[in-house]
Amino acid sequence: MKLGERLRQLRQARDLTQPELAAAIGIEQSYVSKLENSKYVPSADIFNRILEVFELDVAEFVDGLDHPTRVQLRQIPVVANHYQQQKQLIIGNRRRWLFICSALLAFGAGLLYAGTVRLFVPDKVYHYESWGIVREGEQKELFLNARREGPFSQEAMEMLKERTNKDFLTTRTYRGSVFNTPVEGGSRTYRLERVERAGSWVNKAVASLGVILAVLGLTGFVYERKLARYQ
Repeated sequence: MKLGERLRQLRQARDLTQPELAAAIGIEQSYVSKLENSKYVPSADIFNRILEVFELDVAEFVDGLDHPTRVQLRQIPVVANHYQQQKQLIIGNRRRWLFICSALLAFGAGLLYAGTVRLFVPDKVYHYESWGIVREGEQKELFLNARREGPFSQEAMEMLKERTNKDFLTTRTYRGSVFNTPVEGGSRTYRLERVERAGSWVNKAVASLGVILAVLGLTGFVYERKLARYQ
């Protein structure tokens, strides 16, 4: 839309004639006619009075004008200031957008790496076994030694047999080949029996989320570059 078309549109919306608009602005009717025919670009003073008559701000008036008309109006200080503010706003928005895209890309790459190398949940499962409760004052490895070494007296063997009470512990945390932990009545000594590899849905979910965030970040960069071509 050209300047003249915009001015005519506003005048007709207020149901004003050209002489009435000219009187309201404080100019000749012939000048209004030339403005509506896009032959003149109003001075800064006349442009401000036009805004006052129609009770509009700069943004409302220039909205919908074609590019050549907007370029012409930039010679008016209030219009130039309006476009400068818009430019600064766009630059600020682009910077925030790029920061968000960078954060998404970096965070996504970090999650992808963490999920791939299984930082959140180890992929190894450790199986520990304890043969019984060791009472206070007894050797922590009492049951382990009975299995590995011997010989024990018949009485000792019977005693150990009666006290044998197996317990199994499965964990993704490595606690050493042998460890002791307090329990009711004494303590238990656990020995590592075997190690298995078992994937975790947590690592897969973390890696998948990382891919999604990284793709969103990259898409944001591409989208921003496309928009920049039209600004």
